Amino acid sequence: MNFSETYTRVNAPVSPSPCLIEKTLEKTKAQRSPFPLHRLAAVTAAAVVLLATPALAAQTEPGYHLLYALSPASAQFFQPIQRSCTDNGVTVEVDSVRVKGDTAQAYIALRGDTVDANIDLFDSYSFHFPFDQTQHCERAGFDPDTNTMFYLVTAQTMDGSPIPQGRKMTFSLGCFLSGKRALEGAAVPLELTDYAAEAKTAEGCFRTGGGGNLSLSDSVSMLRPGEALAEPAPGLTVTAAGYADGLFHVQLCQGDAGELDNHGRLWLENREGKRLEDLSTVNFTDFSKEDARQDYQEFAFDVAPEDLKNYTLHGDFYTVSARIDGNWRITFPLENAG
Repeated sequence: MNFSETYTRVNAPVSPSPCLIEKTLEKTKAQRSPFPLHRLAAVTAAAVVLLATPALAAQTEPGYHLLYALSPASAQFFQPIQRSCTDNGVTVEVDSVRVKGDTAQAYIALRGDTVDANIDLFDSYSFHFPFDQTQHCERAGFDPDTNTMFYLVTAQTMDGSPIPQGRKMTFSLGCFLSGKRALEGAAVPLELTDYAAEAKTAEGCFRTGGGGNLSLSDSVSMLRPGEALAEPAPGLTVTAAGYADGLFHVQLCQGDAGELDNHGRLWLENREGKRLEDLSTVNFTDFSKEDARQDYQEFAFDVAPEDLKNYTLHGDFYTVSARIDGNWRITFPLENAG
Protein backbone atom coordinates (compact mmCIF):
# COMPACT_ATOMS: atom_id res chain seq x y z
CA MET A 1 0.00 0.00 0.00
CA ASN A 2 1.51 3.35 -1.04
CA PHE A 3 1.62 6.53 1.03
CA SER A 4 -1.48 8.19 -0.43
CA GLU A 5 -3.64 5.07 0.07
CA THR A 6 -2.44 4.67 3.65
CA TYR A 7 -3.06 8.33 4.41
CA THR A 8 -6.61 8.19 3.02
CA ARG A 9 -7.46 5.01 4.99
CA VAL A 10 -6.16 6.40 8.29
CA ASN A 11 -7.91 9.77 7.94
CA ALA A 12 -11.15 8.56 6.34
CA PRO A 13 -13.22 8.86 9.55
CA VAL A 14 -12.15 12.48 10.01
CA SER A 15 -13.58 15.26 7.87
CA PRO A 16 -13.73 19.06 8.31
CA SER A 17 -17.22 20.51 8.51
CA PRO A 18 -18.45 21.88 5.13
CA CYS A 19 -19.79 24.88 7.05
CA LEU A 20 -16.35 25.51 8.53
CA ILE A 21 -14.77 25.32 5.08
CA GLU A 22 -17.35 27.70 3.54
CA LYS A 23 -16.88 30.23 6.33
CA THR A 24 -13.12 29.95 6.04
CA LEU A 25 -13.28 30.69 2.31
CA GLU A 26 -15.39 33.77 3.00
CA LYS A 27 -12.83 34.99 5.50
CA THR A 28 -9.93 34.57 3.10
CA LYS A 29 -11.68 36.84 0.57
CA ALA A 30 -11.85 39.77 3.01
CA GLN A 31 -8.24 40.77 2.52
CA ARG A 32 -8.69 44.54 2.38
CA SER A 33 -10.31 44.94 5.80
CA PRO A 34 -8.53 44.73 9.19
CA PHE A 35 -8.18 41.12 10.33
CA PRO A 36 -8.94 40.62 14.08
CA LEU A 37 -6.85 38.07 15.91
CA HIS A 38 -9.80 35.82 16.74
CA ARG A 39 -10.72 35.62 13.04
CA LEU A 40 -7.11 34.94 12.11
CA ALA A 41 -7.08 32.14 14.69
CA ALA A 42 -10.23 30.62 13.18
CA VAL A 43 -8.77 30.70 9.68
CA THR A 44 -5.51 29.21 10.93
CA ALA A 45 -7.39 26.45 12.74
CA ALA A 46 -9.34 25.59 9.60
CA ALA A 47 -6.13 25.57 7.59
CA VAL A 48 -4.59 23.16 10.09
CA VAL A 49 -7.59 20.86 9.76
CA LEU A 50 -7.34 20.93 5.97
CA LEU A 51 -3.63 20.28 5.97
CA ALA A 52 -4.13 17.44 8.44
CA THR A 53 -6.74 15.76 6.22
CA PRO A 54 -5.95 16.91 2.67
CA ALA A 55 -7.28 13.76 0.99
CA LEU A 56 -10.73 14.42 2.42
CA ALA A 57 -10.65 18.19 1.98
CA ALA A 58 -9.88 17.79 -1.72
CA GLN A 59 -13.13 15.86 -2.18
CA THR A 60 -15.33 18.91 -1.49
CA GLU A 61 -15.48 21.94 -3.79
CA PRO A 62 -14.77 24.61 -1.11
CA GLY A 63 -12.23 22.36 0.60
CA TYR A 64 -10.38 21.78 -2.65
CA HIS A 65 -10.16 25.49 -3.47
CA LEU A 66 -8.94 26.40 0.03
CA LEU A 67 -6.41 23.59 0.03
CA TYR A 68 -5.23 24.67 -3.43
CA ALA A 69 -4.75 28.23 -2.13
CA LEU A 70 -2.68 26.91 0.78
CA SER A 71 -0.74 24.25 -1.13
CA PRO A 72 -1.34 23.60 -4.86
CA ALA A 73 0.91 20.56 -4.80
CA SER A 74 -1.04 18.96 -1.95
CA ALA A 75 -4.42 19.78 -3.50
CA GLN A 76 -3.45 18.19 -6.80
CA PHE A 77 -1.72 15.20 -5.19
CA PHE A 78 -4.84 14.22 -3.25
CA GLN A 79 -7.30 15.08 -6.02
CA PRO A 80 -8.65 11.78 -7.37
CA ILE A 81 -8.30 11.00 -11.07
CA GLN A 82 -11.55 11.67 -12.93
CA ARG A 83 -11.12 11.90 -16.68
CA SER A 84 -14.78 12.51 -17.48
CA CYS A 85 -17.67 14.39 -15.86
CA THR A 86 -21.31 14.64 -16.98
CA ASP A 87 -23.80 17.24 -15.79
CA ASN A 88 -26.96 18.75 -17.30
CA GLY A 89 -26.68 16.49 -20.35
CA VAL A 90 -23.15 17.61 -21.23
CA THR A 91 -19.97 15.57 -20.82
CA VAL A 92 -16.56 17.15 -20.28
CA GLU A 93 -13.58 14.85 -20.67
CA VAL A 94 -9.90 14.84 -21.44
CA ASP A 95 -9.27 13.45 -24.91
CA SER A 96 -5.48 13.32 -24.98
CA VAL A 97 -2.40 14.66 -23.19
CA ARG A 98 1.07 15.45 -24.48
CA VAL A 99 4.06 16.37 -22.32
CA LYS A 100 7.43 17.42 -23.71
CA GLY A 101 10.11 19.32 -21.82
CA ASP A 102 8.68 22.39 -20.12
CA THR A 103 5.33 22.17 -21.95
CA ALA A 104 2.17 20.18 -21.26
CA GLN A 105 -0.81 20.17 -23.61
CA ALA A 106 -4.24 18.62 -23.21
CA TYR A 107 -7.22 18.33 -25.54
CA ILE A 108 -10.45 18.76 -23.58
CA ALA A 109 -13.79 17.84 -25.17
CA LEU A 110 -17.29 19.18 -24.45
CA ARG A 111 -20.00 16.88 -25.83
CA GLY A 112 -23.80 17.16 -25.73
CA ASP A 113 -26.94 18.22 -27.58
CA THR A 114 -26.56 21.84 -26.41
CA VAL A 115 -22.95 22.08 -27.63
CA ASP A 116 -22.57 23.84 -30.97
CA ALA A 117 -19.78 25.29 -33.09
CA ASN A 118 -20.06 28.73 -31.48
CA ILE A 119 -20.26 27.94 -27.76
CA ASP A 120 -18.66 30.40 -25.36
CA LEU A 121 -17.18 29.25 -22.04
CA PHE A 122 -18.03 32.72 -20.69
CA ASP A 123 -14.87 32.94 -18.54
CA SER A 124 -16.35 30.33 -16.19
CA TYR A 125 -13.51 27.83 -16.53
CA SER A 126 -10.29 27.40 -14.57
CA PHE A 127 -7.15 25.26 -14.69
CA HIS A 128 -5.20 24.09 -11.66
CA PHE A 129 -1.61 22.87 -11.75
CA PRO A 130 0.77 21.89 -8.92
CA PHE A 131 3.60 24.12 -10.19
CA ASP A 132 4.21 27.70 -11.30
CA GLN A 133 3.22 28.04 -14.94
CA THR A 134 1.84 30.15 -17.74
CA GLN A 135 -1.20 28.85 -19.59
CA HIS A 136 -3.65 29.58 -22.36
CA CYS A 137 -6.71 27.92 -23.87
CA GLU A 138 -7.85 27.95 -27.49
CA ARG A 139 -10.50 26.31 -29.64
CA ALA A 140 -9.20 23.30 -31.51
CA GLY A 141 -12.16 22.21 -33.63
CA PHE A 142 -15.79 21.12 -33.67
CA ASP A 143 -17.25 17.75 -34.67
CA PRO A 144 -20.87 18.29 -35.85
CA ASP A 145 -21.58 14.55 -36.01
CA THR A 146 -21.12 14.16 -32.25
CA ASN A 147 -21.78 17.75 -31.13
CA THR A 148 -18.28 17.93 -29.65
CA MET A 149 -16.13 21.02 -29.20
CA PHE A 150 -12.41 20.53 -28.56
CA TYR A 151 -10.18 22.94 -26.64
CA LEU A 152 -6.41 22.85 -26.49
CA VAL A 153 -4.86 23.83 -23.14
CA THR A 154 -1.16 24.63 -23.11
CA ALA A 155 0.91 25.14 -19.94
CA GLN A 156 4.61 25.91 -19.58
CA THR A 157 6.70 26.01 -16.43
CA MET A 158 7.70 29.53 -15.41
CA ASP A 159 11.41 28.76 -15.10
CA GLY A 160 11.70 26.55 -18.18
CA SER A 161 12.28 23.39 -16.15
CA PRO A 162 10.71 20.09 -17.32
CA ILE A 163 7.12 19.34 -16.34
CA PRO A 164 7.40 17.51 -12.98
CA GLN A 165 6.79 13.77 -13.17
CA GLY A 166 3.57 12.34 -11.76
CA ARG A 167 1.70 15.65 -11.48
CA LYS A 168 -1.97 16.25 -12.29
CA MET A 169 -4.06 18.96 -13.90
CA THR A 170 -7.62 19.87 -12.91
CA PHE A 171 -10.08 21.55 -15.28
CA SER A 172 -13.38 22.94 -13.99
CA LEU A 173 -16.29 24.64 -15.75
CA GLY A 174 -19.37 26.38 -14.35
CA CYS A 175 -21.38 27.26 -17.46
CA PHE A 176 -21.25 27.96 -21.18
CA LEU A 177 -23.31 29.92 -23.70
CA SER A 178 -24.94 28.24 -26.68
CA GLY A 179 -26.68 29.45 -29.81
CA LYS A 180 -24.51 32.51 -30.41
CA ARG A 181 -25.64 34.70 -33.29
CA ALA A 182 -24.07 37.74 -34.95
CA LEU A 183 -26.10 40.26 -36.92
CA GLU A 184 -23.68 42.81 -38.34
CA GLY A 185 -24.28 45.99 -40.33
CA ALA A 186 -28.03 45.80 -39.75
CA ALA A 187 -30.37 48.75 -40.20
CA VAL A 188 -32.43 49.58 -37.09
CA PRO A 189 -36.09 50.46 -37.84
CA LEU A 190 -36.16 53.74 -35.89
CA GLU A 191 -37.22 57.08 -37.37
CA LEU A 192 -34.59 59.37 -35.84
CA THR A 193 -36.46 62.62 -36.52
CA ASP A 194 -39.17 61.46 -34.12
CA TYR A 195 -36.64 61.87 -31.30
CA ALA A 196 -35.13 65.26 -32.10
CA ALA A 197 -36.28 66.79 -28.80
CA GLU A 198 -34.82 66.74 -25.30
CA ALA A 199 -35.37 63.38 -23.63
CA LYS A 200 -36.05 62.50 -20.01
CA THR A 201 -32.91 61.54 -18.13
CA ALA A 202 -32.36 59.08 -15.30
CA GLU A 203 -32.31 60.25 -11.73
CA GLY A 204 -29.92 58.21 -9.66
CA CYS A 205 -31.40 54.69 -9.79
CA PHE A 206 -28.51 53.24 -11.76
CA ARG A 207 -25.09 51.81 -11.07
CA THR A 208 -22.25 51.08 -13.41
CA GLY A 209 -21.85 47.49 -14.45
CA GLY A 210 -18.60 47.32 -12.48
CA GLY A 211 -20.45 47.93 -9.24
CA GLY A 212 -19.50 51.56 -8.47
CA ASN A 213 -21.95 54.44 -8.18
CA LEU A 214 -22.62 56.21 -11.45
CA SER A 215 -22.34 60.00 -11.16
CA LEU A 216 -25.18 61.55 -13.13
CA SER A 217 -23.46 64.86 -13.82
CA ASP A 218 -23.63 67.40 -16.63
CA SER A 219 -20.80 65.59 -18.39
CA VAL A 220 -22.51 62.18 -18.31
CA SER A 221 -26.29 61.93 -18.62
CA MET A 222 -28.27 58.74 -19.17
CA LEU A 223 -31.72 58.61 -20.69
CA ARG A 224 -34.56 57.20 -18.66
CA PRO A 225 -35.35 53.70 -19.96
CA GLY A 226 -38.83 53.24 -21.42
CA GLU A 227 -40.79 50.83 -23.56
CA ALA A 228 -39.16 49.15 -26.54
CA LEU A 229 -38.93 51.49 -29.53
CA ALA A 230 -37.32 48.90 -31.80
CA GLU A 231 -35.89 45.37 -31.56
CA PRO A 232 -32.92 45.05 -33.91
CA ALA A 233 -32.13 41.52 -32.67
CA PRO A 234 -33.77 39.00 -30.31
CA GLY A 235 -32.96 40.03 -26.73
CA LEU A 236 -31.75 43.52 -27.69
CA THR A 237 -34.15 46.49 -27.74
CA VAL A 238 -33.86 50.24 -28.18
CA THR A 239 -35.52 51.66 -25.06
CA ALA A 240 -34.85 55.42 -25.37
CA ALA A 241 -33.64 58.04 -27.85
CA GLY A 242 -33.32 61.80 -27.76
CA TYR A 243 -31.11 64.71 -26.77
CA ALA A 244 -29.25 65.26 -23.50
CA ASP A 245 -26.42 67.75 -22.92
CA GLY A 246 -26.44 68.71 -26.60
CA LEU A 247 -25.79 65.19 -27.84
CA PHE A 248 -28.14 62.70 -29.48
CA HIS A 249 -28.43 59.56 -27.34
CA VAL A 250 -29.65 56.09 -28.30
CA GLN A 251 -30.12 53.50 -25.54
CA LEU A 252 -29.82 49.76 -26.11
CA CYS A 253 -31.22 47.35 -23.48
CA GLN A 254 -29.31 44.07 -23.16
CA GLY A 255 -31.57 42.34 -20.65
CA ASP A 256 -29.41 40.64 -18.01
CA ALA A 257 -25.99 40.84 -19.68
CA GLY A 258 -24.42 38.89 -16.84
CA GLU A 259 -26.66 35.97 -17.77
CA LEU A 260 -26.39 35.86 -21.57
CA ASP A 261 -23.86 38.56 -22.61
CA ASN A 262 -26.09 40.04 -25.31
CA HIS A 263 -24.53 43.27 -26.60
CA GLY A 264 -24.25 45.53 -29.61
CA ARG A 265 -22.67 48.59 -31.21
CA LEU A 266 -24.56 51.46 -32.84
CA TRP A 267 -23.65 54.15 -35.36
CA LEU A 268 -25.40 56.62 -37.67
CA GLU A 269 -25.12 56.42 -41.44
CA ASN A 270 -25.90 59.09 -44.03
CA ARG A 271 -27.38 58.58 -47.50
CA GLU A 272 -23.94 58.08 -49.04
CA GLY A 273 -23.17 55.32 -46.56
CA LYS A 274 -20.68 57.36 -44.52
CA ARG A 275 -20.66 56.48 -40.85
CA LEU A 276 -20.97 58.86 -37.92
CA GLU A 277 -19.46 57.04 -34.94
CA ASP A 278 -20.50 57.72 -31.34
CA LEU A 279 -18.54 60.17 -29.18
CA SER A 280 -18.98 58.02 -26.10
CA THR A 281 -20.55 54.80 -24.89
CA VAL A 282 -21.71 54.26 -21.31
CA ASN A 283 -22.69 50.91 -19.82
CA PHE A 284 -24.91 50.87 -16.77
CA THR A 285 -27.26 48.59 -14.86
CA ASP A 286 -30.70 49.12 -13.36
CA PHE A 287 -31.02 47.27 -10.04
CA SER A 288 -34.31 48.90 -9.04
CA LYS A 289 -36.18 45.61 -9.49
CA GLU A 290 -34.81 42.79 -7.39
CA ASP A 291 -35.81 39.99 -9.77
CA ALA A 292 -35.29 41.80 -13.08
CA ARG A 293 -31.77 43.17 -13.56
CA GLN A 294 -31.49 45.20 -16.74
CA ASP A 295 -28.22 46.18 -18.42
CA TYR A 296 -27.92 49.04 -20.88
CA GLN A 297 -25.52 50.48 -23.43
CA GLU A 298 -26.01 54.13 -24.31
CA PHE A 299 -24.42 55.75 -27.34
CA ALA A 300 -24.04 59.54 -27.73
CA PHE A 301 -23.64 61.19 -31.15
CA ASP A 302 -22.63 64.73 -32.07
CA VAL A 303 -25.35 65.59 -34.57
CA ALA A 304 -27.71 68.56 -34.68
CA PRO A 305 -31.49 67.92 -34.47
CA GLU A 306 -32.05 69.43 -37.91
CA ASP A 307 -29.52 67.00 -39.41
CA LEU A 308 -31.14 63.81 -38.11
CA LYS A 309 -33.21 63.59 -41.31
CA ASN A 310 -29.98 62.81 -43.18
CA TYR A 311 -29.15 59.73 -41.08
CA THR A 312 -30.37 56.24 -40.30
CA LEU A 313 -29.42 54.03 -37.36
CA HIS A 314 -27.30 50.91 -37.87
CA GLY A 315 -25.52 48.40 -35.66
CA ASP A 316 -23.75 45.13 -35.00
CA PHE A 317 -25.62 42.81 -32.62
CA TYR A 318 -24.43 39.71 -30.79
CA THR A 319 -26.82 37.42 -28.93
CA VAL A 320 -27.07 33.91 -27.50
CA SER A 321 -30.11 31.68 -27.12
CA ALA A 322 -29.22 29.69 -24.01
CA ARG A 323 -26.96 29.43 -20.99
CA ILE A 324 -26.16 25.94 -19.72
CA ASP A 325 -25.06 25.77 -16.09
CA GLY A 326 -23.36 22.83 -14.45
CA ASN A 327 -20.56 21.69 -12.19
CA TRP A 328 -17.95 19.98 -14.33
CA ARG A 329 -14.53 19.05 -12.94
CA ILE A 330 -12.01 16.59 -14.31
CA THR A 331 -8.51 15.66 -13.12
CA PHE A 332 -5.92 13.74 -15.09
CA PRO A 333 -2.18 12.97 -14.97
CA LEU A 334 0.23 15.12 -16.93
CA GLU A 335 1.73 12.33 -18.99
CA ASN A 336 1.55 11.37 -22.64
CA ALA A 337 -1.79 9.71 -23.37
CA GLY A 338 -4.33 9.41 -26.14
